[in-house]
Amino acid sequence: MIDQEKRRIKKKKNGFHTKLLFFLIFSLMIVPVLRGQIKKYQVVVPSVNLHLEPDKTSPVVVSVPAGEILAQASAVRFKRDWIFVYYQLPDKGKTVAGYVQEQMIRKLFPEVNSALISSGEGDYQPKELDLNQEYQPVIIWGSSPDKLAEIEGRPLVQEKSGDTEVYEYRREIMNKQCLIEYVFWRHELISARFHLLDNYNDNNYYISDYLKIKNYLESKLGRPANDRVVWLDSTYQNKNEYWGKALGAGQLEFRSSWEIGDTELDLILTGADNKVAFVAECLGKKYKLIFSN
Repeated sequence: MIDQEKRRIKKKKNGFHTKLLFFLIFSLMIVPVLRGQIKKYQVVVPSVNLHLEPDKTSPVVVSVPAGEILAQASAVRFKRDWIFVYYQLPDKGKTVAGYVQEQMIRKLFPEVNSALISSGEGDYQPKELDLNQEYQPVIIWGSSPDKLAEIEGRPLVQEKSGDTEVYEYRREIMNKQCLIEYVFWRHELISARFHLLDNYNDNNYYISDYLKIKNYLESKLGRPANDRVVWLDSTYQNKNEYWGKALGAGQLEFRSSWEIGDTELDLILTGADNKVAFVAECLGKKYKLIFSN
């Protein structure tokens, strides 16, 4: 009986190790194949675990904090609400993969309601970025959706998924049309995300605006605590004129962050499928700290 139990345990361990090895090999293979053909998501809860299998009881591959970017590694959904994604570790430059529940993340390219994108103009042309038009949103971390409605008014769009609720508004910020998403987790405001709605024909203009805003923030807040230019594919790295193409293909990402009191400010520029996401996010630091302990 003892020998049989030992063989059973050994077989179970071998099965787990085989599954883990296959998983890691698959993760390494799938990353280069999907670059430029992927959907990207951002973590909207204080912290999320990537699991080895689409199951909460499955081993945790890595824990990812709020605000980080995940890339979809398979178009197939597992057990209805699980998505297979990969994540690039910021300090090591390595990529890991795992399963995450859909309600824990949000598309970096939001499906914008027509009420938000309609400008009322026949042929709308993006205006020049105006850094003299300062914008200071009223953000009170931990406040309720009702409190936000008192300050900002009724949202144009309101979404709820599990413990997460999102209020959407349209505002003109620095002469740019923007979508603002206020993210509540368990009825507490934890982040505010600002998406650029204007579309450029040439993706290099997004990079230009990113650098302008980054330099502006540096003049106000000092050097960023974190400043990253990530090449997921270095094909165009030494050809500046093709950086816009690399951005739209999901091969290039820019990210800078600052810490201001109880707030972390992230500036993110990324792309996929020739779409570009230019996002600024204010995040309540205490929500990241609670889940990192």
